[in-house]
Amino acid sequence: MLKLDETDLKILRVMQSDGSLTVSQIAERVGLSQSPCSRRIAQLQEAGVIVARSVLLDRRKLGFKVDVVTRIKLKSHDKATLEAFKKEIRAMREVQTAVLLLGEFDFHMRLVVRDIDHYQQLLQERLSVLPGVQEIKSSVILEVVKNTSALPL
Repeated sequence: MLKLDETDLKILRVMQSDGSLTVSQIAERVGLSQSPCSRRIAQLQEAGVIVARSVLLDRRKLGFKVDVVTRIKLKSHDKATLEAFKKEIRAMREVQTAVLLLGEFDFHMRLVVRDIDHYQQLLQERLSVLPGVQEIKSSVILEVVKNTSALPL
């Protein structure tokens, strides 16, 4: 693991709170001048600590009114089935998160869809015909109480 000092952690906290800040703004907030702050950010990127910067969009304002959690159990766990399933899931734009699990279900996914009709079509035409699917259980999310990708630094 990379050794990070308190200044590195401050930089990461500031960047997690607002990914749109310039290096100058980050430097000001952590108490550094711009050049050393820029060097530290570059080192954190080179070390793979900072993986990417992204923009968060409001799904509702873009017409995606329904958020769904879907759990999928596969018939088989052989390498070919898993790889084929993962390839198809990666290509589905509605899938926001997909994780392989140990336990009762093999995959846990979070999807965004325009409405229930969109989800029904996705379920019938794409999810249920994925390679190796045995069982699908879904729940509609009523309220997101917390949603963050920020690490507790």
